[in-house]
Amino acid sequence: MKESDDGTTIVASSESATAIQNEVSLWNTVSPDEQNNDPIQVSTIPVTSDVNDISFYDTSNFFVALGNGTIMMVRIGKKLEVVHQWKDIHHFKSTKAPATGIVCQSPEIASIGEDGKLNLMRMNQDKPYKTIDADSCSLNAAVFTSQNEIFTGNSRGMIKLWDLRSTTEKPVQSTSLAEDSEVGVTSMDSEIVESYLKLCITSSSQPENTECSSLLLTIDAALSYVWEQLHTGQWKDVDPVWRQLYSYISLFKTLAYLKLDEDSKLHLADAITACDMGLIMGEPILDGLLSSIASNINEKLWKSSQTKSTFKETDKEEVGKECYPQLNQKDLIETVQLPSIETFLLDIMNKKPVVITGAMDFWPAMEERRWSVNYLRKVAGYRTVPIEIGSKYTDDAWSQSLTTINEFIDDYILKPNKAAGYLAQYQLFQQIPQLKNDIVIPDYCHLGTCDDINVNAWFGPRGTISPLHYDPDHNFLSQVVGSKYIRLYEEQVTSSLYPYEQELLFNTSQVDVEKPDLKRFPLFSSAPYVETILEPGSMLYLPPRMWHYIRSLSTSFSVSFWWK
Repeated sequence: MKESDDGTTIVASSESATAIQNEVSLWNTVSPDEQNNDPIQVSTIPVTSDVNDISFYDTSNFFVALGNGTIMMVRIGKKLEVVHQWKDIHHFKSTKAPATGIVCQSPEIASIGEDGKLNLMRMNQDKPYKTIDADSCSLNAAVFTSQNEIFTGNSRGMIKLWDLRSTTEKPVQSTSLAEDSEVGVTSMDSEIVESYLKLCITSSSQPENTECSSLLLTIDAALSYVWEQLHTGQWKDVDPVWRQLYSYISLFKTLAYLKLDEDSKLHLADAITACDMGLIMGEPILDGLLSSIASNINEKLWKSSQTKSTFKETDKEEVGKECYPQLNQKDLIETVQLPSIETFLLDIMNKKPVVITGAMDFWPAMEERRWSVNYLRKVAGYRTVPIEIGSKYTDDAWSQSLTTINEFIDDYILKPNKAAGYLAQYQLFQQIPQLKNDIVIPDYCHLGTCDDINVNAWFGPRGTISPLHYDPDHNFLSQVVGSKYIRLYEEQVTSSLYPYEQELLFNTSQVDVEKPDLKRFPLFSSAPYVETILEPGSMLYLPPRMWHYIRSLSTSFSVSFWWK
C-alpha cells in the first residue's frame, strides 16, 4: 500500500479472493472528522502478475513492479489508466524474473529484479536506456541518493553505490552487512538491507510512522550490537570493519528519520545526530556521504532558526590586559616573522620553540570566513561533538560528554560561571569539512618523515587548562580566536617536573604549574622555563617531547598540527 504526497488517495495492490486475478486499486480516504472514515474504492485495474512494489513519480503518476518482470506506468484521473508498460525487462535466460522494486527520482525511474539487474528508464522512452548487471543474486532494495546516484541492496546483505553517469558497470563502492568471515555480523543487518531500505527510503512516498518506528528499533538493536564490539578491548585493536559497519547503519538510521518527515525539526535533529554518531564512532564511507548529509541538515536547521543572532559581535568577551600573567622579558619565547622553509629546517626544527607570525594571515578563518561564535553556529551549530567537562583532565571530577556545538556555546562559552567545558584534542575537521576548508596545513609540516598530519581542534571558554605534559611529535599550535598563556620546559628538567608514575599519565606532571605545592614538589621552583601569550594569528612551534602548560585567557579556538 502506498499513499500519494497529497495524502488524499491510496493505491493498494492485492490479490482477489479467488486468487484468479491481481489488481491495483485507487482509494479515497475520508476526513477524520467525518462519521464514516473508512476508505472508499474509486477505481480498480487488473494486472498480469503479483504486485511487488509501487512508487509514486508525482501526484498524478505512479509505477508498479510486477512478478512477471514488467513495469507499469499508471495515471490517476477519474479512474486508473495504464499509460505505458516496459514488458519483461527482468528475465533469466529462459524465464521471466520478478521485478522486486521500483524507485523514482525525476526524471529517472529505476527498477530492480530477481535477475540482479538494475534498469534505468524515463517516462517518454519505450525501453530502458541503460541496464546494469548489478548483482549475481536477487536485488531486494534500491534508493536514490541524488539524481545521479543510487544504492542497491541484495538478498545476501550486499550494499552497492552506483554512479549513473559512469560508462562502466562497476559500483563506486560496496560493502557487506550480512556476511563477513572475520566478523560474523548478525542477521539483523540483512533485515535492515531487505526491509528497511525498501520500505523507508522509497523516493516519493512516506511510510506510516509505526512502520518506520519498528524499523528504527531494528536499527538501534543493530547499532547496540556493533557498539558492544567497538567497546570490547582497546579502541586501537578494534577491527575497522566494525567501525565501517557502524557508519553504514547510522546512514540508514539518518535516512529513516528523514523519511518520517523531512521538514520536522525534531526528525531533522534526530537525523543529524545519527549522522554525527556514525562520523564519531565509525569510518569514512561513500566519499563523505554522512558529512554531506549532516552539512545539508545543519544548513536547513540554521535557516529555519529563530535565534540566529544569539551572540552579538558587540557582546564579545572583554579581557583586560591586567588579567594577563606578568611575563619576564628574559624568559619570553622567541618570535620570528614567517621564516623560510630552509631557515626553519636549519635553525629551528628540533632545536628550539618559536612563535611564528605571518603564517596564518591568508587563512580563510582569519579573513573572509573569520571564525566567531556566530560563524560556528551557522556552519556547525547542530552538529554533535565530544567535549571534556572539568578545567583539566587530571581533575578527579573530569568527565566526557556528547553535545551539540550550539548547546556547548550556550552552556559553556556564554555562561562562564558554569563548570568548564572544553572541545579538546578532537579531529573536528574530519567530521566537518567546511571548517577544514578554513585552515591551511603549515608548509613546515611537510619537512617530516611521514605524510600523516594529525589535525585537532581546541575550543573552549576562558580558564580551560592543558596540564603540564609533553607529546612525542612536532607540533604547531595555531591560535585562531582568543589568547592563551603558555609555559615550556625542556626535556632535560623532567625529573624536576614530577611526572605521574602510572602508565596512562606518564607524560603528565603532577604539579599545578601556577599554584605549585612546593612542599610536595620542591625541585619544581628551580626548573627553568620560557613562556608567552599566544595571540590570534600566531602559531607556536613545539619540538618533540617539550613539556608545555597552556591556559586560555579568553574564549579560545586553537588548531594543532602534530607531525613526525
